Amino acid sequence: MHSYQITKTIREAYHADIVVCGGGTAGTFAAMSAADAGKSVMIIESFGGLGGTSTQGLVTPVMSSYIPNEPKCSYLANELNALLKERGALDDRTGRIFDPMMLKICLEQMCLKRDIPILFYSFITDVIVQNNTLKAVIVSNKSGTMAVGGKIFIDATGDGDVSVLCGAQYHKGDPETGKNQPISLRYIVDHVDCGALSRFFADEIRRTGIHDGTCLSDPEELYASVNRSGGQTLSSLFDRAVSAGDLIDEDSWYWQMFKITGRPGSIAFNNPEFFENVDGTNIEHLTQAQLIGKQAIYRQLHFYKKYMRGFENAYIAEIAPMVGVRESRNIQTEYVVTAEDLLARRKFPDAFCQSNYPVDIHGKTLHFDESFSPAEDGKPYFEIPCRSLIVKGVGNLLVAGRCLGAEFLAQAAIRTQHTMRSSGEAAGLLASAALEKRCPVKEIDGRIIRKEMEIRGAEFV
Repeated sequence: MHSYQITKTIREAYHADIVVCGGGTAGTFAAMSAADAGKSVMIIESFGGLGGTSTQGLVTPVMSSYIPNEPKCSYLANELNALLKERGALDDRTGRIFDPMMLKICLEQMCLKRDIPILFYSFITDVIVQNNTLKAVIVSNKSGTMAVGGKIFIDATGDGDVSVLCGAQYHKGDPETGKNQPISLRYIVDHVDCGALSRFFADEIRRTGIHDGTCLSDPEELYASVNRSGGQTLSSLFDRAVSAGDLIDEDSWYWQMFKITGRPGSIAFNNPEFFENVDGTNIEHLTQAQLIGKQAIYRQLHFYKKYMRGFENAYIAEIAPMVGVRESRNIQTEYVVTAEDLLARRKFPDAFCQSNYPVDIHGKTLHFDESFSPAEDGKPYFEIPCRSLIVKGVGNLLVAGRCLGAEFLAQAAIRTQHTMRSSGEAAGLLASAALEKRCPVKEIDGRIIRKEMEIRGAEFV
């Protein structure tokens, strides 16, 4: 292997008060809340649309917070949901089942309304740091290589790319094994007769005597799942297909389907899932997930047509261009959220989000000892502090999204869209407050951020 040294002068092509690196859900909310606070903002995004895993990764629906009445902990979430409902792309009953294509359009409409500049198809490849202060990120795209300068930066890349380039510390993977959570390649199948499929599921429940892993109560919530532990309504169906050679064993390790609001005849699948070669920061692992995943998707469509009713005329409508990465790097921040914080239902004065979502590590059974008994305060939820968004060691850098400061077990409970939206909103307001006070972000009292979110309409318990 050869080594090459390249030296070139790079011009600053853009500059903003706050530069948001990554246009996923967290990054988009960060940019919008900062813009609402009167700051100039720019989003840098590697794909050709906003929304990240929820749109490019086809991750639908939004998971429940498991708190009664589902407090949004985000004023922007309320605005987004109103737009989605207006377009018939969000279910009326739960407010969580959405059309990912329409979500992308609505997020972009919200940014256009705020005149937020966006650089699509742009990759951040390096950074300029002076005296522990990030001055600019280096961006490569079809227009060349350029610098984007700013006063404060928000790392919403999902993998903490900017923080790592700045030299921030991080941890990654299960501390016991070093292995990351499984990754998935999601897809959508169209032209499904959902009435026939629902009746088929009902017949399978009667045939097997098992009603587990299926939901037929509401056409909008048509749902089914199978996992490697077995015992679900459809488990024996999958076993029969594996025995016949129509599926492979891994197809039944984790399989999950959801209806999509606003798309009659569309089903979203949270699979195939991969348990090996799952490093979301390894380009070979990501490439293999796309190559092997597409073959698995075609195999699974054949299985639906042969073994289920309702798929006779179905076809693959969309395969996610983004591999679904649940966990990679988590950045060292001023406060790192622990599993004990969540399981003890710890509360924080500078909390930006409340949730009671469980620790969700795919393929792993967890046993917690009595030291993690929940607080008896009549408030069955945990909170996440603003300090978990402030990158340690870089005075003007925040992190938002799944790479925020959290240990492996804790991250498995706070990586859902509900929390990610709140993290971005809080990060944008933190950055704005630091600019107004002309101080490092770590000197901002997170309590004023929580208050500002509430003033703008964020709902907390």
